[in-house]
Amino acid sequence: MPSHRRRFLAVPAALTALAVAQAVTPVAAVAVAPTEVSTTLAARTTSVPAADEISGSGQAVVWRQKTSADTLAHGWLAVSGGTPQDLGRLADTDESVNVDAVSVQDGLAAVATSANPNGDLADHVTLRHLDSGEEDVLPITYDSSGAAGDERYRGQAGNGILVQQSYDDGSAYRVRLLLRTPGGEDRTLLSDDEQYEILASDAHGALVLRRTAPGWDHRIVYVDFADGATVTVAEPTTDELPQGLEFTPSHVGVIDGSTLTEWRRSAPGDGSSTVDLPVGGAHWISDDTLAWYHFDTDGTSELFAMARDGSTAAQDLGGTFTDLSVGDDGKMRVTLYRPDTDAAIQTLADGRVSTAAGDATTIPAGPARLDALALSHGALYTADDSSRQRGVLLRSNLSAGPAGAAASTPSRVLAYSDGLVHQTLAAAGGRVLVVQGGPPALAHLQVYENGKLVGTQLDLSDPSDVNVVDFDGAHVLLTDKTTASDGTLLLDTFADDARQRVPAGSALDGGAVYSSVRNGTTSTWAIRRTDLTTGTATTVATVSCLPGGLQVRGSRILLTTCGAASTTGLLLKAGSSTGTAVDASVHTPILGTDVLYTFTKSSDGGAVTLNAQPLVGTTTAAQPLFALPAKANSAAADRWAVDRDAPWAAWMDDAGVTHVTWAGVPTAASAAAPSGFSPNGDGSADTWTPTWAYNRPVSWTLTLKSGTTQVRSLTGTASNGKVAPVWNGTSQTGGAAAEGAYTWTLTARDTVTGRAAADVSGKVTLRRVVPAASVTAPTVASSAATSAAVPVAWSAKTAGVKSYDVGWRVATRDSAGVWKLGPLHTWRTSTTATSAVFGKAGSPVKPVPGLTYRFYVRAHDDAGQTGPWSKAATTGIPVDDRATALHYTGTWKSVAATSAWSGTERTSATKGAYVSFSADGTQLRIVATRKSNGGRFAVVVDGKTVGTVNTYAAKTAYRQVVFTRTLGTTITTHKVQLRVLSGSTPERSTVILDAVMVTR
Repeated sequence: MPSHRRRFLAVPAALTALAVAQAVTPVAAVAVAPTEVSTTLAARTTSVPAADEISGSGQAVVWRQKTSADTLAHGWLAVSGGTPQDLGRLADTDESVNVDAVSVQDGLAAVATSANPNGDLADHVTLRHLDSGEEDVLPITYDSSGAAGDERYRGQAGNGILVQQSYDDGSAYRVRLLLRTPGGEDRTLLSDDEQYEILASDAHGALVLRRTAPGWDHRIVYVDFADGATVTVAEPTTDELPQGLEFTPSHVGVIDGSTLTEWRRSAPGDGSSTVDLPVGGAHWISDDTLAWYHFDTDGTSELFAMARDGSTAAQDLGGTFTDLSVGDDGKMRVTLYRPDTDAAIQTLADGRVSTAAGDATTIPAGPARLDALALSHGALYTADDSSRQRGVLLRSNLSAGPAGAAASTPSRVLAYSDGLVHQTLAAAGGRVLVVQGGPPALAHLQVYENGKLVGTQLDLSDPSDVNVVDFDGAHVLLTDKTTASDGTLLLDTFADDARQRVPAGSALDGGAVYSSVRNGTTSTWAIRRTDLTTGTATTVATVSCLPGGLQVRGSRILLTTCGAASTTGLLLKAGSSTGTAVDASVHTPILGTDVLYTFTKSSDGGAVTLNAQPLVGTTTAAQPLFALPAKANSAAADRWAVDRDAPWAAWMDDAGVTHVTWAGVPTAASAAAPSGFSPNGDGSADTWTPTWAYNRPVSWTLTLKSGTTQVRSLTGTASNGKVAPVWNGTSQTGGAAAEGAYTWTLTARDTVTGRAAADVSGKVTLRRVVPAASVTAPTVASSAATSAAVPVAWSAKTAGVKSYDVGWRVATRDSAGVWKLGPLHTWRTSTTATSAVFGKAGSPVKPVPGLTYRFYVRAHDDAGQTGPWSKAATTGIPVDDRATALHYTGTWKSVAATSAWSGTERTSATKGAYVSFSADGTQLRIVATRKSNGGRFAVVVDGKTVGTVNTYAAKTAYRQVVFTRTLGTTITTHKVQLRVLSGSTPERSTVILDAVMVTR
């Protein structure tokens, strides 16, 4: 196929991989710990290795392809757009001469292969007949010497091949172009030249670039196989080809601008004709299509095409194209790569991508080359840079539950933009840091969140000189050639591209940078935290050794080494100066959230194992996770990663399978532990039934103690992670446990990994007696105050009462005049107070004179029980002496008195004066003032005197209940008169009436 196409398509070289912070040189062996919670992500096969050397003939299309697992290329065959078939491994070479290693013409597929393990030029070509499946093998005498007899395969010619052969004419080496066919003699087509390059060929002829002795001029000739006749198409001054060439079943020619000079293949000797093309700059011509590349200033290019006769306008075909050819059937085909769609060999028709059946053939997918792994907050990121012009960034969400570990199907999270995504460097806070782009343009570090660029990119002239030390989602710490020489790091903020130098060994966490500073001339060092927003610096810890690099997660600080030339680190918490020694002799440990990753080496000094040490829970022994996999090469990224924000680690094997391992301890996703219970057989809360839902299957032990004495221990296994013990209030021996408070402790351990969860503890109270309480209030409101404010008090009658509910009721007269007791209303709920004033702030109503209020209380205890409502405490609100319901006859006088009910009294010293009123109720109470001049009055009910009251007292007493009379058991209406009697002496004859109360 036409080799000149390569001169019009520049493919960027891959960037050199960046080194990851704290990179480890792993070994090849990979062993997974037997007690693991893990899952796998299959090797990604949606990435398609580049296909080139396209060749088409009718319904058959072949091309060359190399998968990531290949060291040599393969040839592929597809018929009518069907499933491609592997034609086998092809030849490979480092020499500058192009080898048409796979092609198809007139129903025969040619595959050039080599038995040489070094992948030299073809030593034979296999011709496969597509209709019958028969094969012919044509040998190539290739020995790389260039001496006489040395041969090179140059292209297919239908059922034959074109071979360049060296020979010696006695004065200098010369070469000839031969046509070799199965079972026939070699035919010399051209000779006495230094070199031949086949630009296009089919069963009937070929376009050949030849260098001719003795001046070695360049000529492009068309040679007809039928009669060996040749015609010169072009005479370039160098081996650079003209703008474009035509090679179709009917014509050959050369393009200059928009002018095509062409010859008919059926009669090339008749001379050429000139054709005006509808566009200038076309590089390729098929029977119906013109195509060319348009190069932008940034080095990118787009493929344009249009109908050869101008009937369709020029159009950018979109996507990425890596090869283009015109087959011996006159059709133009391209390799097309588009985001998130299958790569395919597409046929162009009239300048457009054809949608006809059989005109598109999917290129088989191979294992993707995942350049790096990164983990953050339980999300796994991989950068797939296999063959596309623009890379793919993938994310899988990880979870660990009772069913084990799980990973979601990888999804694309990075939009295709600005060149290749070469390597994922780090992830934090839902953001990923990648190095993107490359030659010929600058590479740069960029941060993405949900596929969108965040902040400003950091340009890099040479990514291989940069090492990412730490990343928190908004800032990055870097070392480069400059910082390596002056002992500092570069801190870059992506939001505004602000940059500053920070001391070597610094770390990022929680929007701050942590650094170590020596305290003057002492042998102590301060670990300082500098807020990146405010610039405020504080000392969070002091250590007595020279800190190596710092790592920080929350309140934990890791000194990767502690002391000069030390192989031991130090793990401590903020605010502390002492900590735990950490082995750093094998590799630098890594601090995660609630987990510490350390490394151990096998006894033979080979495999390095990654271990996870939980920093929460009762057991902190390190657990082995896996042996570190080897790098593909020294410049490649490590094929393993740990999550510093969640307990996950991942590694990739040689087959491209990603293994994800959970490194944490079980955690309680939810918990419900009642504070008490009452095993008294009443059917309510007779057992204590706490529940804890763990995210892993666990074995558990629940211990209950009274003080320091263990009373009961319960054990079990929760395969679904749900722990639900039941305590019926008995001791370990079966007896009834005493009432009171108990402490409990739950310990849980992962049944798969053996890792212990953090202990959970609390208190539970056992009560068998239902809580009870009583309430008190004054019978008459005036006995406690001068206004309608009733002091109410309540108290517990049983042990363990924690709070109270207080309620009230009142009897009122309905529209028919009938007195009825209303519903119970809540005044206080779960209150810990033991008294309140009904009628002051916070009361539901203002007490009304003439009504009777009843108060109730019930108790809640520390076992969670609620007792019944108590008996009522009844308080009546008296009717003041000024009320219109009281009718005065005779001489009465109203007197103001601060200490009296409602501030007034009604007095009379006239015998026979009286006050009358109706009493609708069950009890009658008269409130009066007793004084040294107090007189007497008679109480007349329904015309009958029922009592005589003497109000004399040596000392004045206000708001006194001086008379009480039961009127009946039901509320009925009675007529009442209070008549002034003559005094026992003239000085003791004054009756002082304050209020009247009728209980309803």
